[in-house]
Amino acid sequence: MRINVYSQELTDEVQVEQKTSNTGRVYSAVRFMLHSSDRLHHTIDDDDRSGITFWLPRSDERLEAFARALEEAAYLVRHAPREGSGDGEN
Repeated sequence: MRINVYSQELTDEVQVEQKTSNTGRVYSAVRFMLHSSDRLHHTIDDDDRSGITFWLPRSDERLEAFARALEEAAYLVRHAPREGSGDGEN
């Protein structure tokens, strides 16, 4: 599966999500909220905005591996070529 998010949809809003299953186990996630037009929401309580939700692994090892991947992504974002330059210079 590939998910494409365009730059116009990006926001700096990140949320923590928790859900309790019918077995009583609590699952945690991190959600990156995407831009959504106000015209799509009828009331202030209508928060059905788009987002990308990463449900977190339960094992410490896999959780740490995911955290390192996010840190690597942050590094790559900060050092990515800027639009229009094509040469990698900032």
